[in-house]
Amino acid sequence: MVCLYYLLNHSGEHMPSKEKYIEEMIRVLKPGGKFIMATWCQRDDRKIPFDERDKRDLKFLYEEWTHPLFISIEKYAEILESTNVVSGVHTEDWNEQTIASWRHSIWVGVYDPRGFIFKPRQYLKCARDGYCLERMHRAFDRGLMQYGMFRAVKKADKIMGEAGGKEGEELKGEE
Repeated sequence: MVCLYYLLNHSGEHMPSKEKYIEEMIRVLKPGGKFIMATWCQRDDRKIPFDERDKRDLKFLYEEWTHPLFISIEKYAEILESTNVVSGVHTEDWNEQTIASWRHSIWVGVYDPRGFIFKPRQYLKCARDGYCLERMHRAFDRGLMQYGMFRAVKKADKIMGEAGGKEGEELKGEE
């Protein structure tokens, strides 16, 4: 499969190897194709080291949702650039644009009585999820977590891995 566009939404945080994940997404992207990704990230601890509260909160989020480690927006950008087959790597933190969705997700479940009426056991699990979502909201609110948005374009003259040969080889007549 070769893709002209690759849109990834909320999947990077689930991958144990962020490097392999990015490399595979770029590998199947058609030369000239656009890479777009949205994922949860942690603050770059190389700039502001984590204190004990940060470490405790990250540990809770990792364990509660069984995530491997989060990485920073800056680290994702470094991984993208290290592939040497993309250009125009652009990143943004969309925390401000998305922060309200955490609490909204909780209240949608609370205000809908069907869960309690028809599936009371699952509804009680939702109460626990609501607590976790609130913890995540607070981590975003205080800058521990960030909502990373990324875009890049695969260079037209580059291919990677099994998608067609050696890195740097020119593509002729391929669509």
